[in-house]
Amino acid sequence: MGSIRSTTEEEKEERRHAIMEAAKKRFQRFGFSKTTVEEIAADTGISKGTIYLYFPTKEDIFTEIMANEALELERLMYHAVKDEKSVRKQLEMIFIGSIEYMEQHPFLHSTLRRDVEMVTPRLLKHIFSIEDRYVSVIEDYVRRGIETGEIESHNPRLIAYVLYKIFEAFTYGSRLGEEGFDKGDVEELIPLLINKGLAPAKPAAAGGRKR
Repeated sequence: MGSIRSTTEEEKEERRHAIMEAAKKRFQRFGFSKTTVEEIAADTGISKGTIYLYFPTKEDIFTEIMANEALELERLMYHAVKDEKSVRKQLEMIFIGSIEYMEQHPFLHSTLRRDVEMVTPRLLKHIFSIEDRYVSVIEDYVRRGIETGEIESHNPRLIAYVLYKIFEAFTYGSRLGEEGFDKGDVEELIPLLINKGLAPAKPAAAGGRKR
């Protein structure tokens, strides 16, 4: 009796990646609701039953794609700012770079906007966990800026949350074209908001009059 060849961890990872890539293309082209596991299986040449061994539900595939997208963005941003010393400049680079990344990788925006009904309580919980992670990353930069005196001493979590909401507004929260905003104007405004909004207030000159 011949032995059944076991699947290596590398092969499992390759199969998992193939499933997510096929699903991502389907979700982006046809939407989450109109994509079936059968279609994903046909695209990958993997049986539907095998796909369920890796992902119990179609929503599980989507949430893992989201997690990978978020992780990839984090990696790119950390790499982009690693040689920059100024915290405020780092924040500028992160925000503008993130906007450009989202324009080049519109998966999240296009899928969520197309399938509003797919935003289930479970998916919302996952989205909020990603949001919390982004806010925490920004908060780390803000805290460092406060410590070095580049940023006004204030609640760092609150500053990070406000900055994240600005980022969200110009990425997957909406599209610049839909709102009538010019990308160049946005990229000029962000440095102003960061530098003028976060910079420590200058002490009043001695003997100066209050206005």
